[in-house]
Amino acid sequence: MKQLIIAFVIAIALQATTVQAQYDPHPKKVTYTENFRGQFHFSPKSEWMNDINALMYHDGKYHMIYQWGKKIRHGGYATSKDLIHWNDEGVALIPQKTFLPKKTINVSGNEVYSGCGVVVSGETVEKITGSKKEAMVAIYTGTACGTCLAWSNDGGKTWHDYKANPVANPTRGTSPRDPHVFWHAPSKTWINAIYQGGTTFYGSKDLIKWEKLSNIRFGYECPDIYELPLDGDKKKMKWVLQDADGSYLVGQFDGKQFIKEQEAVLMDNGRDFYAAQTFFRPNMPTDKLLQIAWNDRWNGGVGEKGWERNATIPVVVGLVSYDGAMRITRTPIEGLKKLYKGKPTKLDKQIIKPGANILKDAKSKTFDMTAVFDLNDTSAKSIDFRIAQIAFKYDIANKQMCVGLPRGKAKYLKKNLTLSPDKNGILTIRMLVDWAQLEIFSAGGVFSASYHLPFKPGDSSLGLTVTGGDVKLVSMTMHEVGRIWPKAEKE
Repeated sequence: MKQLIIAFVIAIALQATTVQAQYDPHPKKVTYTENFRGQFHFSPKSEWMNDINALMYHDGKYHMIYQWGKKIRHGGYATSKDLIHWNDEGVALIPQKTFLPKKTINVSGNEVYSGCGVVVSGETVEKITGSKKEAMVAIYTGTACGTCLAWSNDGGKTWHDYKANPVANPTRGTSPRDPHVFWHAPSKTWINAIYQGGTTFYGSKDLIKWEKLSNIRFGYECPDIYELPLDGDKKKMKWVLQDADGSYLVGQFDGKQFIKEQEAVLMDNGRDFYAAQTFFRPNMPTDKLLQIAWNDRWNGGVGEKGWERNATIPVVVGLVSYDGAMRITRTPIEGLKKLYKGKPTKLDKQIIKPGANILKDAKSKTFDMTAVFDLNDTSAKSIDFRIAQIAFKYDIANKQMCVGLPRGKAKYLKKNLTLSPDKNGILTIRMLVDWAQLEIFSAGGVFSASYHLPFKPGDSSLGLTVTGGDVKLVSMTMHEVGRIWPKAEKE
């Protein structure tokens, strides 16, 4: 009997110290019908989200850790089976200065700053977890600590602090920060690209012991680095190094240093694109490179209440030769088509006359629209779009896109974004529109622009007009996009 009592007490003690990843700080009932809540863009049930921190595929699911918590940064956590419908799993990484119950603390550092995620096995996983079972490892900056590891080998149900954190980059504050770790197969080495005097590279054989390799004076926060075939040719592989702003270099990486081959350019031209990360690639079910970004850039928000901010649509990233340079392409994933509802709105070839709104009969707040224009021999000054009260236009003469905002918000936008028709004078514009999200794609994905905008709640009116002359519409297709959330109780 005495042994049974002792065993029972030990079991209770162990249970009390087990930290569940699905610690849920959110309200029990969230309808996802609040004003400005994206219906097909991921957002947390409540509180604040920003940088995407770790994207992994494991155990048949896609996993996303992101910064969560406005005053103290934690690791928010979501999973998906299709990259479209996401389950908010609560908070995975809970730091020392948490505002959540102290018993939930499970990782090092005062706060959880940005990082990445990898899937490990073999001797490496055993060194970290004490088990040979494959595991997900989150690698993050623990403020006032350094680069730290947290791991889960039960599909994300529980997360554990590595016993000897930090493993690198010790800090009393927040710098160096934002490690991005990937596996470099030719050298059989884990590489860490971290924001430190630009981007500094470190190498490791086990994710625990790290050696400094090199530095390049490029980048501000949240680096990412990956290899892509130029124009789809696997004999022309190039490396891309990017920062939080979406600025990127194209060049070569030999396992120690990055050598750029052209000057930096931006992969997204909008005001609300930041801290994009790509999925850890070795165990992905596809060879496509997938990316998700934070759909904001400290713009003050749009007045959302109950939660703040959201993520962009997942995109496929490519690399092409364009206008004499190597350029990144961003293309929304095909899975978005699963959300299409009803019959699409289609307009065939026609001439758009000044003053005529060809979308006057269309109504929508959530849609995916592609419009194709022939700009040869036109005297028009602009093609003018309107979504609810937000107006933006394509300046034909200057070959520029300009997005406007209501008075008082315009300072948050970059204006006059360069966008040229193709060599045949054809301009294709695709836009994804949600309750407060606008993502524009053109030029085969070379042009993208992401915005977080205060579309007027309840206003589903649309406008497509021209100014100063006729424009040939080649075609237009608009699909209504359904919501990714569980059915709201009010519906």
